[in-house]
Amino acid sequence: MKVRQLYVLFIILLQFTCIVRGGLECLNLQLSVSQKVENEGFHRNINWLIESTNFDNENWRTSNCEIALQLDVPPEMFVNPDEILNLNRTGQISAYIDGSINVEAPAHESTEHKVYIYLKSNSIGKVSVELPVHLRYQRAVIGGGFGKINLSKPSLLVLCPIAGRELCGDYSKVTAPCDSTGQHLCVWQNVTYQALFDDVQLFVPVGDLDDYPIVSVVTLLLGCFGSIYILSLLSTMSI
Repeated sequence: MKVRQLYVLFIILLQFTCIVRGGLECLNLQLSVSQKVENEGFHRNINWLIESTNFDNENWRTSNCEIALQLDVPPEMFVNPDEILNLNRTGQISAYIDGSINVEAPAHESTEHKVYIYLKSNSIGKVSVELPVHLRYQRAVIGGGFGKINLSKPSLLVLCPIAGRELCGDYSKVTAPCDSTGQHLCVWQNVTYQALFDDVQLFVPVGDLDDYPIVSVVTLLLGCFGSIYILSLLSTMSI
């Protein structure tokens, strides 16, 4: 008798769970991302535009879900922590840098780092964000020319903290900072998107090793002449 009662109770709980879950529709995100790199030389701006054409903004606002961009920054490039700190303070961006950065180091002495950009996503119809980046000096090579930097596509992360609100589809999980303070970690979903841009390569001028002997000799001669001139001035000064 008890077994039968437990079985009936199990069926009732199962039906109730299905009803509750059925009342909360999953969030079907279909996003596209555009990217544009502005400026020339060693200082660039990356602009992203995230758009959704099929989503109910009211449903998104009540979900309390959040969106962030994750960019893997190669050693040949860096994001300036002081610049990001100032942009965070003035409200122009909400970003967190994960990694150690020496803004003076050349590319071959640097390591890659990550930057997370948290979007103001009350309206998911169209969201834009701009990130300033800087390119590092690279090793001189025979013949000079230009060094190449491959700019990877950003990852689009979504976090839905409210229980029962989830995205439609099965996405990989990513552990990343919850916000721009970086004090806590959250489990985000790495969602797919339509990239409306091609892979980007950036170019910076590099030194020419063919000029190394001439530059070395001229530098040495100038140093010697400068030292002799200073010593001659000191010898004529009365003590």
